[in-house]
Amino acid sequence: MRAMPSLRRSRGFTLIELLVVIAIIAVLIALLLPAVQAAREAARRAQCTNNLKQIGLAVMNYESGNGCFPPGEKGCCWGNWTIFILPYLEQNQIYNAWNTVGNNSAGSTLDGPFRYHGSANTTVTNSTISAYSCPSDPNAGATSAYGAKMGTYAVNYGNGDQSENAAESFPSPYNPLLNVVFNGAPFTDMGSPNIDIAGYAVGFTVTVPSKISSITDGLSNTLMASEIKIVDPAGGDLRGYIYWGPSCAINTTLTPNSTYPDVMGNGGCANQKVPCNGGVKDSAGNTEVYLGARGYHPGGVNGAMCDGSVRFFKNTINYMTWMAVGSSQGGEVLSADTY
Repeated sequence: MRAMPSLRRSRGFTLIELLVVIAIIAVLIALLLPAVQAAREAARRAQCTNNLKQIGLAVMNYESGNGCFPPGEKGCCWGNWTIFILPYLEQNQIYNAWNTVGNNSAGSTLDGPFRYHGSANTTVTNSTISAYSCPSDPNAGATSAYGAKMGTYAVNYGNGDQSENAAESFPSPYNPLLNVVFNGAPFTDMGSPNIDIAGYAVGFTVTVPSKISSITDGLSNTLMASEIKIVDPAGGDLRGYIYWGPSCAINTTLTPNSTYPDVMGNGGCANQKVPCNGGVKDSAGNTEVYLGARGYHPGGVNGAMCDGSVRFFKNTINYMTWMAVGSSQGGEVLSADTY
């Protein structure tokens, strides 16, 4: 008779072998995760660059069609650059929904409903405009506690405060620069519909919008727009509330991602996640406002120049160079390798 073949058991993995495999997989994940995160941030930064490029081109097209840059703001509340350039971002339908008849005359029925968050204009300010949100900011596109969407880009109001004077309350270590001269800016406040009523920070003074010819430092040497960090939408902090006049602008008073505080009054600094001083007054008794360029990209912020190009500005940029980039008529000589 034939002998029956012996049955052999197949040998499985031992516990030690399984643990070794799991350990190897864990090490590989640990090695790959930073690379994946870096790749994602690179993609987000590229999208942010593209957003600023769109904003820059929209501003230049506005200038070509109207003979001047769009106003930075129309008083505190009746529209700003975010509204004026919508047709040049292929957002004509949203732009046409904006009501321009707002007026802050005392007791006027055309005031509250026609502000940026008023019932007549919420169709616009509650709309999501992708070009106004940096994907690296986790709060981008959030709705403020006061209504209207939050955004992450702001235009350049120069090297002083938002009233376009030399800021008189520079934080340490900038105190020696108190006598710095305001050297122009590409964006201004055109004034509110009723200039007889005192305004928030800028006094609603009528200011002529800038033209290309007024940027004597050169378009490629002058900052047009940069990033602004949304601080606390639900908590009522107004930084990043870009449809509101005092929040639609940055100043080069503070270097990118500065550890020194922004300055904003009137309840604009409801949260201290990014330090902010409220109610700072200049020698004339006017409330000062200056917000630094801030963002979530490692090492610096993106910025669009007045020629439509986009550059990356490091946190370590020399302070006087950053002030020069922010001014439009300072006569400074700059080269790209200085930042």
